[in-house]
Amino acid sequence: MGSSPSRVVFLGPSLDSKEAKEYLEAEYLPPIRRGDLPRVIGEGAQAIGIVDGEFGQSLAVSVMEIAAGLRRGVRIWGAASMGALRAAECQSLGMVGVGWIFEKYSEGALLADDEVALIFDPRNCRATTIPLVNIRWTLQTAISAGFLTEACETGILDLARTIRYADRTFAALLESASGSPFRSKMERLVEYMRENPIQSDRKRLDAILLLAAMRDSNASIYHSSS
Repeated sequence: MGSSPSRVVFLGPSLDSKEAKEYLEAEYLPPIRRGDLPRVIGEGAQAIGIVDGEFGQSLAVSVMEIAAGLRRGVRIWGAASMGALRAAECQSLGMVGVGWIFEKYSEGALLADDEVALIFDPRNCRATTIPLVNIRWTLQTAISAGFLTEACETGILDLARTIRYADRTFAALLESASGSPFRSKMERLVEYMRENPIQSDRKRLDAILLLAAMRDSNASIYHSSS
């Protein structure tokens, strides 16, 4: 049996790294920034997962960096946040996209970077605002569950979009609907998200799917080389 390839995952507010280790043994690093990818490749990483990345605080990981890594034979997965964005842009180059958010970017149903943007506490990487993509996902699940009706989906999304990503909290969502015909529907959405935090967090769900994809890919390598 061959030795395990070096695995690195860039992870932040989408999923706690301690929980992530339950799904995949890997080196977990903070959200990716420009320059991080060539550095870890230079240090020997052969399987890399990109979940979270910095947007405004630092320069973002570039398509050129990913393309260079793929040309060197490094396997790179993306999901949930920055990883989903870059995977949609780089899938033709060989980057592997995973999850619902990646699929929506790949289809063109999602276009803007701020769909996945949020603010997080740098001390513990916990999200302090709500990404728009989680609201989109939760609306669909709440409608499927009969908790909300399809007729309110566009109105609620329009209200959520009026809030800057850095300010999008439950309180801000409720305030945005004050005096709106969608006030009661927004209240129900916030209630649903508060009562179903795990099911409403699409970024977290997609991060777990990425870890599973990396784990399963590694298992297939073992099988073929044993």
